[in-house]
Amino acid sequence: MFKRQSGRNRTTQASSPAGKGQTPTTPAARETEPKRVEPRSNPSSFSPMGEDRSPTHEQIAIHAYQLWLARGKPAGTDREDWLEAERQLAVMA
Repeated sequence: MFKRQSGRNRTTQASSPAGKGQTPTTPAARETEPKRVEPRSNPSSFSPMGEDRSPTHEQIAIHAYQLWLARGKPAGTDREDWLEAERQLAVMA
């Protein structure tokens, strides 16, 4: 009876593209240097103000939350905190 070879053994016995008894050649080293990436400023979403210099909804929300935390987390002051955050961020623009 014949013994069936496993798939693993078959792949290791396959001939190489370079021919029998030869090791495959490695690709040549890169002849050119990779392009350098110049540092850029932060995207507008990370900067304090967008391109139109007005604060975004997210920036106001974060600043209002920070004001609320600084005031001791009082209940019912969300509107006042929001308006104060808008005012402060508009002055910084």
